[in-house]
Amino acid sequence: MTLVDLVVLAVVALAAWRGWRRGGTSLVLSLAGAVVGVIVGAAVAGWWDAASTPLLIACVLVAGLIGLGLGRRLADTLAARAGGRYARPVLVDRAVGVVAHGGLALVVCVLIGAAAIAVGPAWLGRAAEGSGVLTTAASHLPTPTQVADQVPGLDRVVAVGDAAQRSSTPAVGE
Repeated sequence: MTLVDLVVLAVVALAAWRGWRRGGTSLVLSLAGAVVGVIVGAAVAGWWDAASTPLLIACVLVAGLIGLGLGRRLADTLAARAGGRYARPVLVDRAVGVVAHGGLALVVCVLIGAAAIAVGPAWLGRAAEGSGVLTTAASHLPTPTQVADQVPGLDRVVAVGDAAQRSSTPAVGE
């Protein structure tokens, strides 16, 4: 167990505790709205101008943020009908909150670890690579290519990112 593992587990535990206290309906509906927004944004960009990657990125970002806002608004509306946003959540909502908040915190920690490996200081990258928790969690998450295959047009964004990474990474022996 490394220091990075302890930090990640503490972050996930705090997020799960927050999920227990607040419930998970708001987070789940917000994330669902964002996912639907990304899919709709990719479809609109493909319909509008299928060859424009900047348009695709802009549409995906804008539609994802709109979907996030609409999901949050739906959650607030449901909470208001149930007696208030900060009312004590029921057991099912608490359980959803623990899983949703804890899972999201773990995914964010994996992304931060990947960024530390890719562009962070060498000591931080080595620490993230040595983390058993991050390595295990990352092995169970889908790759960017697998996600891009599910959303029309996102394969171009992943290809642009791969091309940029190949051009900035020196070949072996250079």
